Amino acid sequence: MNTNEKNEKIYIEIGELSKMINATDSRTTLKWCEEVKLPIIPIGNKKMTYRFLAEAEMDKRILQVLKKQYPGKWQELFQCYKNNDVYQYLITTQQEAQTTIKLDKRVAPRSRFAKDFAKQ
Repeated sequence: MNTNEKNEKIYIEIGELSKMINATDSRTTLKWCEEVKLPIIPIGNKKMTYRFLAEAEMDKRILQVLKKQYPGKWQELFQCYKNNDVYQYLITTQQEAQTTIKLDKRVAPRSRFAKDFAKQ
């Protein structure tokens, strides 16, 4: 592995990062890097940052969503995301959604729709 290939794995160009975060301009990306405290490294005539740190910052957003929506299974769902396993993600979220709803015996449904729903 030569030095150039090693740098490509360690660093990410600001232009490539712009595409990943859907920024329209490299200035926007530089501002984002500043906000999340990513270091900007000038290498030659290019501006770069650490690939690992940039990807970690993007993963933080996904983690926040998963922790909020699925507090009991967020780790398993995050692994599905990292492995790009959509099938397992769907299965895991469906299992979460299939929890049964128990009606309180003291509450009597009033409408016909509510009575039909309670029978299910």
